[in-house]
Amino acid sequence: MLKVLLVDDEAPILNNLNRVLPWQDMGMVVAGMARSGMDALRIAEEEHPDLVLCDIRMPVMDGLTFVGKLRELGLNSEVLLITGYQEFDYAREAIRLGVKEYICKPIHYEELGNKLRDIGVQIRSRQYKDKLYNSIPMFQVIPAAESEHNKKTTEQLMNTAVQYITEHLNLDIGIDEVAHKLGISGSYFCLLFKNRFAMTFVEYVTLQRMEAAKFMLVHSDKSITTIGSGVGYHERRYFTKVFQKQNGMSPKEYRDLKRAEAR
Repeated sequence: MLKVLLVDDEAPILNNLNRVLPWQDMGMVVAGMARSGMDALRIAEEEHPDLVLCDIRMPVMDGLTFVGKLRELGLNSEVLLITGYQEFDYAREAIRLGVKEYICKPIHYEELGNKLRDIGVQIRSRQYKDKLYNSIPMFQVIPAAESEHNKKTTEQLMNTAVQYITEHLNLDIGIDEVAHKLGISGSYFCLLFKNRFAMTFVEYVTLQRMEAAKFMLVHSDKSITTIGSGVGYHERRYFTKVFQKQNGMSPKEYRDLKRAEAR
């Protein structure tokens, strides 16, 4: 069973999250509930949850600060943010911290359940791939010329890569640039990256750009051209083409759909 931590300063929402969702049917168990970031950190340190549902807006320590502290503890829990915020900076920071999913208030529990099932699949897939990858002797895949980098774990290298990517989503970044940042060859970087994320570097960058774009389309009134430029697509036509291919609809159609659903 995957362990879940629920974090929200509003007791009714917290209780509803615990009671309404079919946790056991989803192969999950609520390992803890917290009404503040500080309590959530304490529970997370003890329980090491696989998944965290966290409100972004809480007093004293907001959701993003909490997730940052979670990462400082070395916990790589998947995070789903419950949000009402409408600023690009929050989207950028959330992605930098590894937040892949979010859901808007008021909460639609069927939609939330669907997202949780998808995240559960991703977590189990990652755990399986990590177990498989870690079972392979490292000398079989690490080039001898780069053995000096064995001191850095794969997780550390990939965390650095992800941070660099998310901080440069608006720029034209490539494999060689990121590999140079890590101090390893491009071919070795591609091997580690594909094994860790089960997708290529280009696929990952495109996915993160699309997630940032979707967040901004829903949570801001910025123009589609501005949003596209903010995630690295400086021509609206090309941004629309990539978005359409990835999501099955244009940015405008996606924005209109999500706003209609929120009414």
